[in-house]
Amino acid sequence: MTDLGTRPGRALRRAAPALLGYAAVRALGLLTLALWSAARDKSAYTLLTARWDALWYTRVAELGYGYEVRLPNGDVHSNLAFFPLLPWLERLLSALTPLSYADAGFVVSLLASLAAAWGVFAVTDHVYGVRAGVCAVLLWAVLPVGIVQSMAYSESLFTALAAWSLYAVLTGRWVTAGLLASLAGLTRPVGLAVVAAVWATGAAAFLRERRDRHETTTTAGDQAGRETTTVVGAREQSEAATAACEQEPGGETATVAPTTAARQQDPSKAATVACERDRSRPEGPSSGRNRSAADAGGARAVGHAPETGTASLSGRAPDAEGARTPSHSPGVGKSGGTRVRRALGMALAPLGTAAYVLWVGHRTGKGPLGYLDVQAGWRNGFDGGYAFARFVGDKFTSFPSALAGAGLIVGVALIIWLYVICVRQGQPLPLSVYAGVVTALALCASSYFGSKPRLLMPAFPLLLPLALALARARTRRSAAVVAAVAVASALYGAFWLNGSGPP
Repeated sequence: MTDLGTRPGRALRRAAPALLGYAAVRALGLLTLALWSAARDKSAYTLLTARWDALWYTRVAELGYGYEVRLPNGDVHSNLAFFPLLPWLERLLSALTPLSYADAGFVVSLLASLAAAWGVFAVTDHVYGVRAGVCAVLLWAVLPVGIVQSMAYSESLFTALAAWSLYAVLTGRWVTAGLLASLAGLTRPVGLAVVAAVWATGAAAFLRERRDRHETTTTAGDQAGRETTTVVGAREQSEAATAACEQEPGGETATVAPTTAARQQDPSKAATVACERDRSRPEGPSSGRNRSAADAGGARAVGHAPETGTASLSGRAPDAEGARTPSHSPGVGKSGGTRVRRALGMALAPLGTAAYVLWVGHRTGKGPLGYLDVQAGWRNGFDGGYAFARFVGDKFTSFPSALAGAGLIVGVALIIWLYVICVRQGQPLPLSVYAGVVTALALCASSYFGSKPRLLMPAFPLLLPLALALARARTRRSAAVVAAVAVASALYGAFWLNGSGPP
């Protein structure tokens, strides 16, 4: 299992096959793009660093916020729609090196894509093992829109922060998870998905601890009641047996001297056994002394009854099976620090998104909802998927476009099916929540519909069922499948960027 907390070098060596495979797939994509672009007299590097959103990020890094474009239809495209972490890193790297802002954006994206691949591997390896981790990374690399991972866009940076935040949640590093979630919230609006994963998992942990404490307290009370009843019953039985034993035929008094082993088994039985044994002894002057010793032994037998392997009446000692007592239950005692760190991580998680959204509202003078107005200028919003459904429906107005509409329906159905499989396979809660929110925001937003495949790219947990299937297949077959899909992805990426490209 990947463990960066104690052995980062070993963790990197464990992830090396996945990272090398990822680098090979991305290198194939870049080479294909370079050859395709050269055949069309275009610059592949310009397509990667100076087109579409990459230009907006570069302008933010160079000029700051405040730039906007007013379109003839009245729409206002403001650079306030772009979250600040990628431009900040571009500006920082450009200040420290001779690189331009565009070059810095490209370097940041390349490094972030490797960090994202490592994060995807770490999460999958932690949940399903190293083989599934390698397959998950390769599947993420060969996505049809995988070329975006090598562009000066924020998707790779966001996926890296999200994946490592999820890994921190899975491994109980709550403060780290909160910090990374906050940084993800400074990268893209979908950072809310990471916040939701941290909060949902933290809340579930608090509820589980509360339930466990209640169950442990109830169990300890029941156990104490049973022990009290057992001790009282044993004392009564012992006294009754002793009284019966003392009255010998002919009025003689017997000596009661239970053995230690018998006392430890059952006080009443101990008295009876001692009685039978003493009846066979000759009478002598020592009978009174033996009776006194027997009375002391009987008292000791009763006094030590709770020490027969069960917890004491206080509920603080472990039972014979080593079960944890209330003082060592989850969320009690040693786990107090864990609860504090979890609460701190949950408090840190939304700070990035909240800080930027509130700053935009202050900047625009429209309050906390000012960022929504900025997005409305780009015709972005959340309408529950109504606009997307109309877009798909319009495709069926003519025959050629009807094929595209059918393809969109199949694609959406595939995404929903993958998510259902993730849930049915028992995927950990943070992964399910994260993937669900990313998918909902992507499919139910009214943004440019050609962007949806790119917006879905960070939802890597959706790929885990496919990764498991590949991991179970023979290595030769899995390699052949990945190689074929990698070639198709490289060709599609080159065609896409030289055509309409990502918006």
